[in-house]
Amino acid sequence: MKRFYLLATLFTAALLSCSKDPIDDGNEQKPERDSVLVYSISMPKYVFGFTGQNRYSYCPSIVDNGDGTTHVYFCGTKSNIFVDNIYHIQEFADGTRSNEKSVLQPSLEWDSRHNCDPSVIEGDFKMDGVSYTYAMFFLSNPMEYYYNEIGVAFSNDLAADSWVKYPYQVVKKTWDEEGDQFWSATNKSWGVGQPSAVSLDKKGKVLLTYTKGDASGTSLMWRELDMSDMNNLVVGPANFMVSNGWLQKDEKTQDYGTNADFALNLEDDRIIMVRPVHPHDAEYPSFIASKVEVLWMPFSRFMQGEGKWTVMYRIEGKDTGFPRNHNAGLKRDSFGHIENWETPTVYFTVSKTAPDVAPEYGKHAEWTYNIYKTDLKREYVYFNKK
Repeated sequence: MKRFYLLATLFTAALLSCSKDPIDDGNEQKPERDSVLVYSISMPKYVFGFTGQNRYSYCPSIVDNGDGTTHVYFCGTKSNIFVDNIYHIQEFADGTRSNEKSVLQPSLEWDSRHNCDPSVIEGDFKMDGVSYTYAMFFLSNPMEYYYNEIGVAFSNDLAADSWVKYPYQVVKKTWDEEGDQFWSATNKSWGVGQPSAVSLDKKGKVLLTYTKGDASGTSLMWRELDMSDMNNLVVGPANFMVSNGWLQKDEKTQDYGTNADFALNLEDDRIIMVRPVHPHDAEYPSFIASKVEVLWMPFSRFMQGEGKWTVMYRIEGKDTGFPRNHNAGLKRDSFGHIENWETPTVYFTVSKTAPDVAPEYGKHAEWTYNIYKTDLKREYVYFNKK
């Protein structure tokens, strides 16, 4: 099992207390000791997949119900087609799960091709005079164009068969012109999507993070929303996310942010993140990551646009047995908060690579997208200070 090390000196009281070597001859001063904080993960467990059906399941959003039941929302499709729906399953305390069901499908002009990348939170929301307990943010895509935008739907039941969509985009593409934006002669801008939402007040105020891809570049963004009354929705300004601490696979080069999920621990002033590590490997499929990493930083510094992310662990093929590990989510409570922020549960998507898969009918890599989960573990290993 791979381990990720963080050095912690003896005098770093925030991490551990000082200790002395137990050897004592009565006269010699006991040497101080340093420690290493060691992260590892539990054996990954299979959660769900459309095995053998030429269908995919990926990009999970996880809600811990607090009673042993876990709700998992994810992107899925019907056999042999690339049209995203959002599916739902429940994991039960006895290890069983419910049957999968499609709970959100393309239905509006601006989301006529795909509904994907769900993020579900609890709050106090009202739309057209009806109160709702849960909001599901999602990526949307119109049939005739390439770009993505962000929508939201509502329900009063996490296990609902369908959700009620807000009729407009919550976050639109960044350019005003109708249709796609070209950032080169042949390349189109991706738009906005891959939302992750957390409740700020357990009512209507929401922190929404998302990926932006346009002619100016690709980056992670965040906004504050007031969704108390969707007929008077308040969408705050877009902010670039602090990226200090994001490193590429070489652990030296500054990385950029995409496709991340977040959770809050307000008591400890922490925001937790899981993100893909770049660059992607060149071997097919080259459009998804081989590693995802879990990080944290003080939430107050995050909101100020400063500070630095601290890496806890990188999940990769050595851990999972799969060459692609991507589209991950954190297990959170219904408000997007997390109590065990130092040892979170991570759900992630796996995939095979060439020559086991190929970009041709019946052999697409997407048909091997399955969802797994693992728990981060941590311990201090002590050693004598030289």
